[in-house]
Amino acid sequence: MKRLLFAAMESSAGDAMFASLLSQPWTNVAAPTELWEGSIRVEPTLNWKEVLAHAPNEARARWVETGTFNIELSVVTRRRNNQIQFYRRNVFDSVGSAIDELEPLPFELCSIGTLWSEAWIDVDYPTWGFGRSHLSHGWGCAFRGAGHDRLVSRRWLDFGPWRVIRRPNDTTFIQFHDLAITDPTEAYAQAAPGHERMGNSATGGYLQHQLDWIIGDDVPGLYFDQTRTLEVVVAPAIAVSQEDMLSYCALRLKHRLTPPTTGRVERIAYVFMERADAEAHLHELWLRELECWYVDGRGKHRLDLDYHPVPNPPAWVRALDGK
Repeated sequence: MKRLLFAAMESSAGDAMFASLLSQPWTNVAAPTELWEGSIRVEPTLNWKEVLAHAPNEARARWVETGTFNIELSVVTRRRNNQIQFYRRNVFDSVGSAIDELEPLPFELCSIGTLWSEAWIDVDYPTWGFGRSHLSHGWGCAFRGAGHDRLVSRRWLDFGPWRVIRRPNDTTFIQFHDLAITDPTEAYAQAAPGHERMGNSATGGYLQHQLDWIIGDDVPGLYFDQTRTLEVVVAPAIAVSQEDMLSYCALRLKHRLTPPTTGRVERIAYVFMERADAEAHLHELWLRELECWYVDGRGKHRLDLDYHPVPNPPAWVRALDGK
């Protein structure tokens, strides 16, 4: 059975992505049923690709099955966000064939929608995703090249409740649930933990576009200019939240993308006054490439350099990968 493919993509090279999208063989179709430039509906035309390629903000074309509300094909370009989105019916029958359809497009970030959007909406399930006009997470997502920078660390990829599929050209696909599942409730139950960990949540490892929203007003620490290190001192018995860790990861990425003239932060070190507290936080800090230290009578000691966890994917992932 062929399934629908609903995806949104983002790239810093937006024009190249628009051109690639509109040159795909499946876009060689008749004039659309509907054509929109921004909020203005315009007369559908065979030159619809020109409208989508050059619209200053958003443009969309839709092909609707005659006499119904069923969308057969939808194509959207968003120049302001360097994004595209498309909805195609009856496209793929396996994860591999879906990847074959997505991989030729030069994305950096890709969100893949659910196969059961109406069922999930009807139950009002919590949703997570990349934000910024992307789709809420469905059965997968993907990163390529610089897109990986939106993660707190590439370590995040191998330690989630999902399947990791690595492809050429520095491309990583993430699968959130087994596509053999036919029940939308079961699919959501399997996917939701991964959605939250890979989405815009307090415990997630994805850094949204608006980094200042994550950083907040205050990220205290002791700054050491020579090593460009920000030390975060943690008093005994204090629990560090994952949301706090996310804020510091956002600060590090902001300084990497737009380096300040002074006070640039490249390393972030959590320094605990008790070893047991450091060990309790070690895994979550390591996942984010945040340094983990403790202090005793002999001085400061770093734990994360000698920490080597082994990925433990869910049973459904091990079954699919034959492990």
